[in-house]
Amino acid sequence: MSPVEIVTALWKWTPYLAGGFLWNILISLASVGIGTAAGVLLAVMRTSRRRLLQRIALGLTAAARTLPTFVLLFYFAFLFPVEIEIAGTVYAFPAWIKVSLALGVAVAGFVSDNFTAALLAWRARHHAAALIFVPAWTTYSLMTALASTTGSVVGVDEIVSRSNAVIAALDDTGMMVWVYLYAGAWFTVVCLPLITLSQRFKRRLAARAVEATGRQAERVGEKTT
Repeated sequence: MSPVEIVTALWKWTPYLAGGFLWNILISLASVGIGTAAGVLLAVMRTSRRRLLQRIALGLTAAARTLPTFVLLFYFAFLFPVEIEIAGTVYAFPAWIKVSLALGVAVAGFVSDNFTAALLAWRARHHAAALIFVPAWTTYSLMTALASTTGSVVGVDEIVSRSNAVIAALDDTGMMVWVYLYAGAWFTVVCLPLITLSQRFKRRLAARAVEATGRQAERVGEKTT
């Protein structure tokens, strides 16, 4: 195909691919929401004075960190039924929920570790250091958005799955590279600006944390002299 034909073909299929990208966004929001809620709970348990809660939280966090997401994806896909019956009515159990749960496990492990550090820093009145959790969480959430493309392997009709359908419909192997590049560009356009802003915010908070530490050291020095 000529460059004009490639652009025309991609533009024609843009609405269809955009619909798939919305599924990626939905999966990302759901997995980050589930994982963040679970991770915050684990962090609160880890900072509890009760040893049993600490041990349970540490064990669950270690499991969340080490379990391969791709394995969990297939595990949840086969663990949960395709359909569920509620009050005599049969409902489909959406595959995107299974993907969200699988991705949410890794998010929970990340949040547990980082929010624990943030809680301890906040309690120690190192507020700038504690707030570094926010850009770190943002960056990890965007990484989760990229990982949402794994949903295609269990039948979620997201952008990668739709890209495969477009390639098959065009019946031109030469378009494979262009379709995948176009699909990847959607993530770049959305994620790159957010990552850039997040990193800038992180650098500012880190600078404030260093300044606060310096001022605290000066006050301690003044008291000792």
